[in-house]
Amino acid sequence: MKKIFTALCCCAALAACTQLSAQEPPYLLQTRGGELAYYDAQSAQWHPTGCREEALSNEADRAALRCGLPLYSREALTRALEDFCS
Repeated sequence: MKKIFTALCCCAALAACTQLSAQEPPYLLQTRGGELAYYDAQSAQWHPTGCREEALSNEADRAALRCGLPLYSREALTRALEDFCS
């Protein structure tokens, strides 16, 4: 349930941020090749996390991560990784 709430909050934040700012998020959390990875816009590199997509128990989480979750701070990235990879 916590992961669903987190995914919904991220989607709501995306909608709000899209309307308020055209700024590119510094991080994007997404599944790539069946593994959770994040994109760091500053380094322009993808970083694999070692967390497998099939390990996510919730289909809503998997669907949200296939689309990609924009994250606007390092703290938000850390929280999301803790939620999805624990």
